[in-house]
Amino acid sequence: MTRQWKKLLNKLPDFCSIKGSDAVHEMKTSYTMKRLFILITLFSLSACELLNDDSKKYELEEIEELYSEIISLSQSVSCTNSAEWNITPMGSKACGGPTQFIAYHQSVQQRFLDLVSQFTRLQAEYNEKYEIVSDCALLVAPRGVVCEGGKPIFLN
Repeated sequence: MTRQWKKLLNKLPDFCSIKGSDAVHEMKTSYTMKRLFILITLFSLSACELLNDDSKKYELEEIEELYSEIISLSQSVSCTNSAEWNITPMGSKACGGPTQFIAYHQSVQQRFLDLVSQFTRLQAEYNEKYEIVSDCALLVAPRGVVCEGGKPIFLN
């Protein structure tokens, strides 16, 4: 045992029942337990972070799939008469307002608006939950739609 350890052990109060090499062993065990506790804690926090990353990835994939479904439904009807088309805001910027405007045909209106509403809600929840930031530019709604090449084109 080193002199420093002996001095330290001699300074232990009388009520301490551990003396000599038992004290050194106890200190090493205590140190090892603390390190083990710290490692377990760090591992647990890392595991939680990985679960959060997986959750974040899953939620983003769900939003992206919904977006694809909305785009497909919007493009499912050929634009031949602009009077049969409407425009709606879609998505949610982190600081408020829609991320875009999208055109849809009246024949798919109910299903389309339900999907857009669900998409906008999920995107707003995602932005809040994961503290997403975005630009705060205000989008101006298009004035209307014209049909060109079977596709709806916005009038700005």
